[in-house]
Amino acid sequence: MKETHYNVGVFVWFLMIIRLIIKHKYHDPAIIPPPPAWQMMAAKIMHILLYISFLALPLLGIAIMAYGGKDWSFLSINIAPFVTPDGETKSLIKDIHETLANVGYFLIAAHAGAALFHHYVQKDNTLLRIIPDCNDKK
Repeated sequence: MKETHYNVGVFVWFLMIIRLIIKHKYHDPAIIPPPPAWQMMAAKIMHILLYISFLALPLLGIAIMAYGGKDWSFLSINIAPFVTPDGETKSLIKDIHETLANVGYFLIAAHAGAALFHHYVQKDNTLLRIIPDCNDKK
């Protein structure tokens, strides 16, 4: 199960890189009706925190394995430790990894809650913007 955890973390990191490339290439659709400026700023901060979390967690996980002196396999490719094992550094990075993961759970829940709030309370198109427009021929 640990091996799966490691591999999923690496896949998440690659997916986040792809997501950032797509986000850079395409603009987000407008929210109709537009929310207050403070909500737009809160959304921007939330997204930045989510991106930082999902990019940092896999890197921290890899560092934990490396500083722990642990070999692991990624898609049947053996990855050997690439730093000098150090239990104290490993422990520190593991604490950071676990804390950031717990913060990430909160961020995910808050993000989902905000989307539902926009959909059911504010009744705007925030949640609907994630559905690709089938009529858009661009």
